[in-house]
Amino acid sequence: MVTVMPKPSKTQSKHKVKPKRKVEPEIPGITTKKAYWLVLGVLLAIVSAIFGLMNGLDELRMALLIAAVVVPIGCLGYVRVSPSSLSLLKRAMFLIAGASIIGFGIWAAIALALFRAGFNEQIAYVLGEQFFIVTSLVICLFVGAFIGELIGRNKAVQIRLFNPLGEKI
Repeated sequence: MVTVMPKPSKTQSKHKVKPKRKVEPEIPGITTKKAYWLVLGVLLAIVSAIFGLMNGLDELRMALLIAAVVVPIGCLGYVRVSPSSLSLLKRAMFLIAGASIIGFGIWAAIALALFRAGFNEQIAYVLGEQFFIVTSLVICLFVGAFIGELIGRNKAVQIRLFNPLGEKI
């Protein structure tokens, strides 16, 4: 006796289809809130001021230290909170180009102008050469990154760089 198995019909599939999961909405993180960055900036400014007082820094050094802490926080907060139509890679390209070209250019121009004017000895005496170099470089790099972000938001720049045929993005 031969047993014949029925052939599967064409409407039946060999594999079971798994039901698709519903896409759950992404829960926004705390770093997407403006209040987080504001509180973080104020808190770090206060901590920097207390640190400066405890170490006996004068007002000028303390102001430069606070600026070197608050400017990066402000720039990072702006980049994190504000939406962008650019992909992450393109946005990073504008940030890096802004920091490395514009920010370093600003810092080099300031340092060269101070050196040419003969203020380098006064700055080294009042602030300390390394302290001035590090804090001013940090501030200028983040200002340059912020400028790069603003340039990247310009639609004309986006079309010019990423769409040479002039089609809409």
